[in-house]
Amino acid sequence: MQDKTANLIGAQPPHPVAVVVYDGVALMELGVACDIFGGDATAAGRMPLYRLAVCGTGPSVSTDAGFAIQVPDRLDALRDAQTVIVPPTDRPGQVPAAVLDALRQARARDCRLVSLCTGAFVLAEAGLLDGHTATTHWAECADLARRYPRVTVDPRVLYTDEPGLL
Repeated sequence: MQDKTANLIGAQPPHPVAVVVYDGVALMELGVACDIFGGDATAAGRMPLYRLAVCGTGPSVSTDAGFAIQVPDRLDALRDAQTVIVPPTDRPGQVPAAVLDALRQARARDCRLVSLCTGAFVLAEAGLLDGHTATTHWAECADLARRYPRVTVDPRVLYTDEPGLL
């Protein structure tokens, strides 16, 4: 007997996901996002579950490991994304204004935004966490609350989940 659920899942187009990168991007979290949403993740061995774009403002960005990586897609890839992943950076105050604007535009069209660890600083810098509850790495919660007083920081949780924000 054939599994009807597998046929339905496999017939769905891949969910478009964009990972936004910028100078100082954390290599580990970038790798995790690419591993989860890229590659060979398929539904019942059929269609890919995700269509991944790694995007930024230029052809390359520096990493927190001290070397540069190529950026295959530009920020216009965010227009098609239904989920945007915001990895941490060791320079959240230096994220280009174009990236912050692209994140605001994604949010305005109800795109799901997912920050990993201190990626919350990038969302806060864009003003997207104002009036919301957020968290980050436990060692950075006090700094997030101090730098962005319009964000309610909850250091007791691993993640927060509000409509459109995660």
